[in-house]
Amino acid sequence: MSQDRTPVLIGVVLAALLAGGLFLPQWAMFIVTIAFAKGLVALGLMLLLRAGLVSFGQALYYCLGAYAAGALGRFFGVSDVFAQMLAGAAAAGVAAFVLGFLLAKYRGIFFGLLSLALSMILYGLLVKNEALGSTDGFNILPSTLFGMRPGPGWVRYAVLAAAALVALSLCLLVNRYLRTPLGAAAA
Repeated sequence: MSQDRTPVLIGVVLAALLAGGLFLPQWAMFIVTIAFAKGLVALGLMLLLRAGLVSFGQALYYCLGAYAAGALGRFFGVSDVFAQMLAGAAAAGVAAFVLGFLLAKYRGIFFGLLSLALSMILYGLLVKNEALGSTDGFNILPSTLFGMRPGPGWVRYAVLAAAALVALSLCLLVNRYLRTPLGAAAA
């Protein structure tokens, strides 16, 4: 059996991003941060596809996570990046746990269309809700790290570093899971 080089590669990518991120322009930091967020969605879809499930409703969980992070700041004044990430992950995880009982009975196109239908129900509720910004949504508070607000030039880098750390850690976790007997059985 060959040795897995994924952890080393992920460590090198993280180190390069943390060191090189300081020299990126603000717009590039923003794009890389969004790429990490969307990459996490793709990672989840990859796990579903390995299990033989095709989802068209992944936007539901992405949306719930984003609204949970935004609502935490808007309604409770919490602006810590990691607290917002945890709130978003918890909201999406709770929804996945609850909806999983309904979706677990379906396979193939039925799973995909039911997941899409649930996603569209959430979209319909959000569009009609003016308290949550209707079709415009709402912004999150300026980011802090553990209660400290970085300087204006460092905020975007701090968010990029936090996103890279979380996303690459989850990549390591998924890689480890896929190398277990349970992960191999899902293929």
